[in-house]
Amino acid sequence: MRSWIALSLVAGLLIFCALAFALKDSTLRSTLIGALTAAVGSATAFYFSSKSTEQANRLLTASVGGEVVPYLKGKTQADAEKLLSVTSLKLVTAPDSPPPNGRPVKEQDPPAGTAVPKGASVSVTYEPSEPSEPSEPSS
Repeated sequence: MRSWIALSLVAGLLIFCALAFALKDSTLRSTLIGALTAAVGSATAFYFSSKSTEQANRLLTASVGGEVVPYLKGKTQADAEKLLSVTSLKLVTAPDSPPPNGRPVKEQDPPAGTAVPKGASVSVTYEPSEPSEPSEPSS
């Protein structure tokens, strides 16, 4: 909705500028062209500020040749590898992590949504093993 408002304001000013060239008043023309330039700048800033941070982050990351780290928490090693397979990122198990063995990811570094260079590693720590059920003392 916001983008439509911004575009309609710019379009209206553009029409006024076109009509100003039919007149012989150079001051009016200069004023309208200046207003159009300011409106286009404001509309562009308004449009991009209304987008979500994640979208802007992805757009900027893509434009500079990086990638955005996906959310891996709660995923198994297989699921995390599948998510990363569509990127150039590499999955690495943190040295202090228990072995994957079907456990879900507990933590990841860098965090999800972070812009990183292509080919970067994503280090994950898996949940510790489930505590074993206490055995009943034998009598």
